[in-house]
Amino acid sequence: MYISMSRLRLPPPQVPELLEAFRDRSGLVDSADGFLDLELWHSDRDAGEVIMVSRWQTREAFTRYMKSADHQTSHARISPALKAAIHLERLDHLHTYEVVAT
Repeated sequence: MYISMSRLRLPPPQVPELLEAFRDRSGLVDSADGFLDLELWHSDRDAGEVIMVSRWQTREAFTRYMKSADHQTSHARISPALKAAIHLERLDHLHTYEVVAT
């Protein structure tokens, strides 16, 4: 399994707009080869932080999607003002671990 975790930072008043954009996402990623799931995490403890977690069967599947037209199409739906407000604070890729208990 390959997990990509993006820690996003934006002004707290714009967080609801980002959350709504994800709730109303195009869903193109859902049919991508190797895609497992996507979650958006937010806590009131840090109102300007949003964490996006996507799970993939392999790193290669993730990389293919990130270079795809579907990925470009899904990101083109985000308003320029919201795009400008989002700062990628940290990007983690968890791919050397395996699930050993659930």
